[in-house]
Amino acid sequence: MKYISRILAAIIAVFFTAEAGNAQGLQMSHLFSDHAVLQRETSVPVWGWGEPGKGVAVKCSWNGKTVKTTVGDDGAWKVWVNTGEAGGPYTVTVKSGKDKLVLQDIMLGEVWVCSGQSNMEMPVGGFGFQEVEGSRDAILDSYETANGIRVFNIKTWKRTAPEKDVKNVWELSTPGVTAYTSAVAYFFAKRLHKSLDVPVGIIVNAWGGSRIEPWMTNEAIDASGITAEERAAIDAIVEREDRWPETPELIWNGRVAPVVGYGAKGFLWYQGCSNIGQKCYDKLQTAMVKLWREKWGRGDMPFIYALLAPYEHGDMNGRWRPFFVETQMRALKTTPASWAVSLETLGDLGTIHPSKKREVADMMFATAMQNVYGMGTGFTVDYPQPKSIDFLEDGRVKIKFTNVWSNLMSITARDVVGFELAGDDRSFFLADAQVDWDGETVYVKSADVPRPVAVRYGFRNWMGANLQTSYGIPVPPFRSDDWEY
Repeated sequence: MKYISRILAAIIAVFFTAEAGNAQGLQMSHLFSDHAVLQRETSVPVWGWGEPGKGVAVKCSWNGKTVKTTVGDDGAWKVWVNTGEAGGPYTVTVKSGKDKLVLQDIMLGEVWVCSGQSNMEMPVGGFGFQEVEGSRDAILDSYETANGIRVFNIKTWKRTAPEKDVKNVWELSTPGVTAYTSAVAYFFAKRLHKSLDVPVGIIVNAWGGSRIEPWMTNEAIDASGITAEERAAIDAIVEREDRWPETPELIWNGRVAPVVGYGAKGFLWYQGCSNIGQKCYDKLQTAMVKLWREKWGRGDMPFIYALLAPYEHGDMNGRWRPFFVETQMRALKTTPASWAVSLETLGDLGTIHPSKKREVADMMFATAMQNVYGMGTGFTVDYPQPKSIDFLEDGRVKIKFTNVWSNLMSITARDVVGFELAGDDRSFFLADAQVDWDGETVYVKSADVPRPVAVRYGFRNWMGANLQTSYGIPVPPFRSDDWEY
């Protein structure tokens, strides 16, 4: 009987607690949970829902100030609060009539939104039969920085209409959390936390296999400048492939719309495999960044993205990957405050998910430190590009590079792999290459092409290309010709 009485008492308690919660009315977006990180030294929005017409007061313990507003007719409310220097833990207290919510363990620091497809989604613990280098050490070491790195990992399913909220909470990056957190996002956050000595929050919002269109609204796609034929091709893909979230807006509705506006420093983006072959991708990416920035209310919000790494893609000698990387690089010219990182030496012939995620994160981190935070890295993080290409009378091709600081080299410091030459017949042959003693010039030659008219580097899906700076910044694919194959 006592056991039954306890069960009845528990049921009654749950019932009245639920009723009180319903009667309370005051709610906050799940983005504002215990352990959240708010972007430091700025003004950030805090929002939720309540009874229309009721007043809402938000008090932040870091400055003791209270900001007030009134719940709108639609049941939503929003206030803007000023944040201070990095630190914590703090509390945020929200009151509306007799209702009261208190957020505990709030930190002020740096917040980054990390999105893309499976290479951004790939957790520190790796995928099945696909590892992340250094995962064990990273997971075990995460005890040291668990309080300073916090994770909001979005897993909402695709939606046909915009969601108002996501059912997630902020978590400390303990080993159990770190193992299932995006490796690129986590390694980036760890570098940032240790270098700036501030709390770091990462909103991980990635979906394996996703194209770029689901991350955007149809209006943004239509305004991107693509042609009617290109739009029709997008619609045809949606009709043909229903296994993955191909349809425009589906991820935007479920995963982006509910978090737009949350105070953040910038975006990390690692996506593109599912869009290979799409010549208008640069227009779509530019339009996506514009959409996100408009919704976040910051037209210059930093955007750092990865160029596709080498992989066989069904045919290692195919050229659709480097052609697509060219398209990715074109977006730099149409998107202010954006930077790309080259992964040309970090790919893997056998998997589309290369294991060197720490190196990807390091380049994104160095890019952020140099261009976003204005702090020196000791070397330029901009990838090398040809400054001049000269076809010499002796059959060699002389290529001078930018952004190398006289330290261009191959991974092995001996044989340079990845160059091809073609003559008037436009047939390409693998070529030998050497880095000159000046550290910024490469000479290329091939016995099969005595009079070359075109040179390419890294211009196959997989070549094992290995040219980079001595600081590990890879040279991305490039070519001297404009041929369409």
